[in-house]
Amino acid sequence: MYQDERRTIEESYASATASSDLRCDTREGAPRSDTDLLIAAGWSPSRIGAALLRLHTEWDGAEHLRPTTGADFAQAARARQPVALTQTPSMARAVAEKLAAEFNRQQAKALMSHLKSMPAVREQLTLQLLKWKVEDAEQVAGALLRWWLAPNCHACHGRKFEVIPDTGRLSSKQCKPCGATGKLRIPHGEAGRRLANWMDMCVQLARTSIGKRLHNSMGRV
Repeated sequence: MYQDERRTIEESYASATASSDLRCDTREGAPRSDTDLLIAAGWSPSRIGAALLRLHTEWDGAEHLRPTTGADFAQAARARQPVALTQTPSMARAVAEKLAAEFNRQQAKALMSHLKSMPAVREQLTLQLLKWKVEDAEQVAGALLRWWLAPNCHACHGRKFEVIPDTGRLSSKQCKPCGATGKLRIPHGEAGRRLANWMDMCVQLARTSIGKRLHNSMGRV
């Protein structure tokens, strides 16, 4: 039941979508229910914002593997065979990081293919990009969704400092791939930043609308 006012809209929405009790009590003074929240989400002025909230709920409930790092691939390569004499340590590191990045992209795509809300959300983002006349709109939309759902740096896992290989502990050196921000760079430059800002605006509109309707639904105090 939606009774804990200390919960965020996202937490309440996640609970409501997983609830098995969707009875609606319209009596005066009856406590707000999960059904009230879902009705409020359905009436949100920003449908894409509500859909993004729903998508994030699905993402949070999915099983996530730890992102692979370049060090993981480098260690596996050393175990299979020695580094080629013509390959410098920096070259080997660059190859390993490229392989790790591609592996993580493929893993993310596989995971997202199981998210029920993903196709509809990606379609809406693609349409918005087409309105802005952005080239390769579908590709940009997919990349932004992957970034939006999993924005943490793969090298430091969002912790801003380099991870010591084979230990998992943090060193005193700042993470170079993310510039010590702990976040991945927004993909696709200006178009990506514009879409990311638009997504944030839609989510905020949905969050605000749901909150207002919950507090004013059916004349309840």
